[in-house]
Amino acid sequence: MSFPVSDEIHLWKIDESAVDDALLATYWPLLSADELQPYERLRQMADRRRFVITRAAIRRVLSSYFPGVLPTQWQFGRNAWGRPTIVEPVLESNIEFNISHADGLIVIAVTERGDLGVDVEFTGRRCRTLALANRYFSAQEIEALQGLSESAQRERFFDLWTLKEAYIKACGMGLAIPLRSFSFAFGKDGISIAFAPERSDDPAVWQFWQMPATPRHRLAIALKRHDGLRQMKVVCQSLVPSP
Repeated sequence: MSFPVSDEIHLWKIDESAVDDALLATYWPLLSADELQPYERLRQMADRRRFVITRAAIRRVLSSYFPGVLPTQWQFGRNAWGRPTIVEPVLESNIEFNISHADGLIVIAVTERGDLGVDVEFTGRRCRTLALANRYFSAQEIEALQGLSESAQRERFFDLWTLKEAYIKACGMGLAIPLRSFSFAFGKDGISIAFAPERSDDPAVWQFWQMPATPRHRLAIALKRHDGLRQMKVVCQSLVPSP
């Protein structure tokens, strides 16, 4: 995939089941010494496996846009709220990336235009949707959920949850932003966001996308534009990271 042009967000999807143990072993040389420490803190083998695949994938994705940078040369840091950032090399491009994963699927979103957040959720997981909504969602969102049938409530819950996660990730602050301080609504003109008085933000600079990542995964993307309100498009591609 070529470098994202000004009206594109690139979405890379990695199916963990497509990476066998032999291929996984080839990813180890790509990881830095700093990445081995968080790996060792993981206790579940599935989490360790996902960590290695994710680190290999983001390095391969970034090097596909910057062929002069080897996958091993990327160095990453985190901001005060834990959002991954590129430390080295120093780039002239304003490239932004964000990562999410859920139950066997990893997604990486990349753009050159604005603050970017992506979230994917496995819709087959067991959860008490209304109980979670009452705990985390705004009054407007809860009221809209209660007006739906049980099956529609579950579908709308994952719509809202992925959008909320994508928004707070695009802001770079994660759960430091209360999920009740903003609301999503769905209309004939698409997805809209509104903010509580305590949340200082402008709905006009935001764009949102929602889509099925697989038949059992729901995905949302949030983008805060810095250069006007030109409509963006999402370009999707599957990836199995090469050694």
